[in-house]
Amino acid sequence: MSATIILGTIISIIFGVVVFISSSNIIATAVVFGISIIYFIAIASQMVKRYQIKVTRYHECYHFCNTFLVSLSIKGAIKSALESTFETMTPAFHKKTMGMEEFNEDEKLQYLAQYFKFNTYSLFLNIVNLWSEQGGDILDMSQHLITETRLTEEYINEAHRLSIKHILEFAVLWIFSLAILIVLRFALSQFYDKITKHLYFPIAIAGIVLFALLTVHIAMMRLCKLEIRGWQDGK
Repeated sequence: MSATIILGTIISIIFGVVVFISSSNIIATAVVFGISIIYFIAIASQMVKRYQIKVTRYHECYHFCNTFLVSLSIKGAIKSALESTFETMTPAFHKKTMGMEEFNEDEKLQYLAQYFKFNTYSLFLNIVNLWSEQGGDILDMSQHLITETRLTEEYINEAHRLSIKHILEFAVLWIFSLAILIVLRFALSQFYDKITKHLYFPIAIAGIVLFALLTVHIAMMRLCKLEIRGWQDGK
């Protein structure tokens, strides 16, 4: 079970508890809990999964390209550079790229374009092909690529840092807002005893909490939207 589903289950329980304490209505509680848990399992977890795949894939691409270029400048041969680079990659990368054992070096590099679906990797391939045809100093030829990959890596790291900051701010805001509903329930107990008898009240409480869930969805859409040239989220 992913961390998103676990956290989503906790949030769903909190939403349900808030509705039940505020309205004393089991039906409204069940509806809010059900919608929340379905959202986190069916939608939120998939959004986060796609985001994590994209970020992890670019980190691997960044490491692969830079390691390969440095190795190629030292060893002067694509085969040796590729072997050295593969040794530094993670087990997850090797698991995802199984089946390349019978390929030659050029075929392996071309095959990885299906894995690293970024403009950065396409530029990397062009530079390596140019070096194979004309020779030269591979590091000088790839200065623009190295700079671009570094800037994108810094952009991803900074976006992740800001995402964590915004998530904390967002969580604190809604924790206080939902806590107010519970406080009012006990501070105005006599008033609540009368108003809870009306049908519109539990509906209103459920609506407030579901609005909180909607804002969670909007926030997650923004946080998971990371533009990296070449990568298409829908594919």
